[in-house]
Amino acid sequence: MPDLLGWLGLGVAALGASTLGGVAGFGAGVILVPLVAWTLGAKATVPVLTVTMLLGNGARVWFSRRDIHGRVVVAFFVGALPTSALGAVVYAGLEGEWISRLLGTFMLLAVPLRRWLAGRGVAIRLAHFPVIGAVFGFLSSLVGSVGPIMTPFFLGHGLRRGAYIGTEALCTVGTYVARGIVFGRYALLTPSTVLVGLYLGGVSILGAWVGRRILERMSDRGFLALVEALLVGLGGVFLLWPAR
Repeated sequence: MPDLLGWLGLGVAALGASTLGGVAGFGAGVILVPLVAWTLGAKATVPVLTVTMLLGNGARVWFSRRDIHGRVVVAFFVGALPTSALGAVVYAGLEGEWISRLLGTFMLLAVPLRRWLAGRGVAIRLAHFPVIGAVFGFLSSLVGSVGPIMTPFFLGHGLRRGAYIGTEALCTVGTYVARGIVFGRYALLTPSTVLVGLYLGGVSILGAWVGRRILERMSDRGFLALVEALLVGLGGVFLLWPAR
């Protein structure tokens, strides 16, 4: 369990990260990964974030509920739910920083990928989302958060601002539920990890509300610029300083 300074530091970080995530649709989990690892140890990171992000993304779903594209969510779940559970089983015995470097590399590639898709007029169709869900459901259970590298696919489907935030958040919630069940079976969701996760998740609900208020005042152009800046910045961090 963290000490008092650790509790305060994690709370402040969760508020800032969840506000950012409420605006951009991702970033909260990526920012919290190294902080949770430093405070509680690397092995506790994904189980803690499973609880935290379940609450934080649940809040985003609620605040953007009228903008959600339900057919995208269903198609994503077809592929994501079974592979999320499989990834959680793999995570139970996993160590290795190469996954973090891979995540950082893909985040950096996500910006030119989104621009290439837009420039070529390539649209991500509904039929693509079961495959997208299968790939990212598995990766999510290994690295804790893959919101950044899913971005070009949801944007490529034409989702913007509230539609993107709410739809991506609901897709993410499903993967957290699936892997949470597996983590419970492998005793990775201990009372301490659940308590820390609930604390950070409660703070994240407030951040999601603040982020939604900011999002309502942004243009589509400003939204895309923020998303791309975060992808480049966070991708560089994960590539150069991988989480272990």
